[in-house]
Amino acid sequence: MEYIWFPLVILSAVTFGIAGFILKFGTYRIYSVPYILLGLYISGALGFFLYGIGSNQLEFSAALLIAGSIVGIGSTAGNILFMKALRVGPISLTSPVVNMNIILIVIMSVYVYGESPGYSELFGVALIILCVSILPVDPNEKISISDRKWYGLVLFAVVLFFIRNGGLKITEELGMNNTMVLFYGYFLGVIWSWVLTRRAGRTTLLHMKPNARRYGLICGLIAGIFSFAGMQLYALALSGGPASIVSPLFASNSLITGILAIAYLKERLSLIQFIAVVGILSGVVLLRI
Repeated sequence: MEYIWFPLVILSAVTFGIAGFILKFGTYRIYSVPYILLGLYISGALGFFLYGIGSNQLEFSAALLIAGSIVGIGSTAGNILFMKALRVGPISLTSPVVNMNIILIVIMSVYVYGESPGYSELFGVALIILCVSILPVDPNEKISISDRKWYGLVLFAVVLFFIRNGGLKITEELGMNNTMVLFYGYFLGVIWSWVLTRRAGRTTLLHMKPNARRYGLICGLIAGIFSFAGMQLYALALSGGPASIVSPLFASNSLITGILAIAYLKERLSLIQFIAVVGILSGVVLLRI
């Protein structure tokens, strides 16, 4: 695993980026978000469970349950707060700030776990973090914060996404079974999203297309397959590679989501976004060298 972590993390970014695009497609088609999340976590949890059986890693313990619950809270609550932040603030500012969780992971990896990337690797990491942050920027969007709740939402979202991605680094260092950690995390997501579907009243579906719940569930089930693959590959990459490099590379999954959105949803690429794409690819090349 030590020698193949780089292709693993690239593949994890691609598969997780596909999952992100499918979720974006679901919201674009105005499907029910709670049902999309329910489908995502159902197929994702099933994927980790079946992988655990196939790789003889199926394991149940209180420690795994606790760790998985913490990672699951980071994943589910982080996504919910991120979506709420988008409702009260511009994506051109919200997304870059939330992506700062990558920097926290790099700092933890260097100062807590003693990783020591070289100068070219540090430059590549910095380039990827910068370009991933500016990729969602829309130069035509008015950047202003009118609701102070935005600051609290993005701050807690940063912490929660750090708990999700950085938490897997911590559990890896503790010698825990990350496949089962992710299984418990996604299983918690099933429970949480199921509660959301029960709380969603019929009024929330008035402006949605017919069968919004059914198609939302199907969309989520498909996305969950790619989400499982992406997170499992990310966990495998962490077992062989430095998190200070693996985590920024994994964050480039937004590039895949963006490319697919341009190809299939006819979104346009601005000049600054084109520069960000070139920058991400250049950072990946630098890390490979």
